[in-house]
Amino acid sequence: MAADWTVLLIGGPAAVGKTSAAKRIAVVSGASLLQVDDVWLALQRAIDPADSPLLHTFASPEVWRRSTAELVALKRELAELVSSSLEFVVANHLEADDKIVIEGVWITPEFATRATYAGSTAGARRRSAFVLEEDAAKIRDTMLVRGHGFAEWSEADREAMAVMQAGYAKWLRTQALMRRAPIVDARPLGHLAERILAVI
Repeated sequence: MAADWTVLLIGGPAAVGKTSAAKRIAVVSGASLLQVDDVWLALQRAIDPADSPLLHTFASPEVWRRSTAELVALKRELAELVSSSLEFVVANHLEADDKIVIEGVWITPEFATRATYAGSTAGARRRSAFVLEEDAAKIRDTMLVRGHGFAEWSEADREAMAVMQAGYAKWLRTQALMRRAPIVDARPLGHLAERILAVI
């Protein structure tokens, strides 16, 4: 296990255990934790839909009527946007040597493997891993167990969401392999935090 990192970026689709693993890693590593969903929500609140329609794309139930290919493309585009907003956060922690775990669906392999962030050289002090699950049924079932109102969605919308997440996971895998970012399979579910630490 590498212990000399300052910033650890954990990406992957929804409902794969990223948040629970990130919380555990933060505790055992003495790091702070940032959930990128909070950044996305803050950006939505601060920026009007008229100024950035993309930020608000998934706020409307109508979005699930689109094709899977369109949904995955939107997810990728939004992930690139939200990831870019984290550049100065990563740079600040690198400069201050302040340990942090940053996790979320919006972290792209391109962002997670950059050599520099806002002029700050990352080197080995920035580590990353992607937790992946490409089975839409397993993603859907996990989201139902997790709650957050997902059970109240229509069956068609739940299916569209799960299939999109699986398609996004496939794209993440391709991009992570291209950039040699570590990949951790979401299953088996146990010891995910330890498995992430073992590959970074």
